[in-house]
Amino acid sequence: MVKGQETPFMNLSEIQDALIHPQKTIEEPRAQKKTKIRTPILTRFIRTTRADVLFNLFFTFLMGIECLLFLLFFTFLIESAILAINLGVIFATGFTYFILRLHRQAQKPEKLLTICQSFEEEFNRNSEYQPGCAEYHIALANGYARMANALHGKEYRYYTAPKLLSFLNPKMAKFSHWFHWYDVHKMKELLLLRAVDEYIKLIKTEPTNLEFHAALANAYVMLSGLYQVPAKEGDILWSLIVPMTEILQTKFTQASEKAIEEFKILNEYSPNDPWVHQQLAYSYHDLQMPEKEIVEYENLLSLLPDDDEILYKLGTLYFQEGENAKGLAIYESLRERDPVKALALVQYYGGSLLQN
Repeated sequence: MVKGQETPFMNLSEIQDALIHPQKTIEEPRAQKKTKIRTPILTRFIRTTRADVLFNLFFTFLMGIECLLFLLFFTFLIESAILAINLGVIFATGFTYFILRLHRQAQKPEKLLTICQSFEEEFNRNSEYQPGCAEYHIALANGYARMANALHGKEYRYYTAPKLLSFLNPKMAKFSHWFHWYDVHKMKELLLLRAVDEYIKLIKTEPTNLEFHAALANAYVMLSGLYQVPAKEGDILWSLIVPMTEILQTKFTQASEKAIEEFKILNEYSPNDPWVHQQLAYSYHDLQMPEKEIVEYENLLSLLPDDDEILYKLGTLYFQEGENAKGLAIYESLRERDPVKALALVQYYGGSLLQN
């Protein structure tokens, strides 16, 4: 902690705003100056991941040249020993490529971890706080979260065409995404996991601080968003993650359940806070647990009886789960207050049969 200075923390409403907008995080103390460490770390990450693409392109080009020369001079070399040498060079190049590629792939997780560690080392050199204090954990966790946020969409922006060839940029974006999606995903995962770890350490310094639990819940929400499998099949991203779908779904469930546990803690201390029940409802929706989602919207409605949006969502859930009597009761209430929403709501009548 900075000596002789009292550190202001965010109030609960600011934490709630941060959770509604996951790119925001709990603010570190104002005395903590922004350090210039993100850019060089990002540059190092980009350089490391680009090197793999250059490696693949180099061997692809080399193999292409060797095969082209072999085909061009095949008729001249067919009765010569040079033909065997040429074939040997092609196979040796291919063998060398696959061995080196396996080696590079095995080293990549360690390289990414080293980049994360270098981020912490740079942070420690620039931080005003001593490791172990609450302010240190807040600032470091925020640094990890912001670093992960800085990588958002980066997989599309590795390569850009010159201005004269700007029409190639959509193709370049697809090329970039194809080769770098996993690298960016893995780096963001490592950063967010470290942010979670720092928030857990933070909570251990003050276990009943609601702001700290809300910040940890925010980190779990961001992590679950990273693991969420896109619903649109046929998309380029879908083709990349098909082999990882089961793993991502498992991690998504684990992160969401962790977030729910933190929201339940907040609910214990603040049972009449609508925001807490709203976050629980969102989490149960993501986990496809409609019964518990309904309970949370019922709690929300008891706290905010004049909120037509809550009424509409609850009525939709009733119809989707086959509780048509309750759904029609909400329809009657909503028809007097917002006929347009009521008309939209009744379209869900009978939805449970269609789902089954």
